[in-house]
Amino acid sequence: MWNQTGKALLIGATAALAVTTAAPAQAATQAAAAKVSKHQEVRCVTQSGRTCAYSVSFFYWNKKGSDRRGLNYVQTARSPYKAGKARWLYKQPGGKTHVGKNWRKAHAIQHGNAAEVDWGKAGATAGPKLRKGTLVCVQWAHLAKKACHTLK
Repeated sequence: MWNQTGKALLIGATAALAVTTAAPAQAATQAAAAKVSKHQEVRCVTQSGRTCAYSVSFFYWNKKGSDRRGLNYVQTARSPYKAGKARWLYKQPGGKTHVGKNWRKAHAIQHGNAAEVDWGKAGATAGPKLRKGTLVCVQWAHLAKKACHTLK
């Protein structure tokens, strides 16, 4: 009888310890997640009467209260499919325009009639840290218009 009671007490104490140590860790994880804001902006560029010559998606994040923005993913697609190259540029407030990543060849999107170029990794918290108010643009070779977005 004593053996069974000792095991029950040991199991109960272990379970209570697991709950008390897991709760603060989970709360810390939730608090850290609440401090990060994630943004996605999509722009469609019209040209020569077409409704959308190409589109651009910007994924970026920031910690609450910070004036820095982490640009983790830039993606552009052009439809109908045309082989080409694209690059992204940025201009911080009061600064000059810089090339973020140089010309990259577009690849065909599987099961679609479009060309795509992407930089970075969606959902990551890595990438260049830029100031709030930075203008980020994507430019396709041989197209006059750029698609731009100001990081908020």
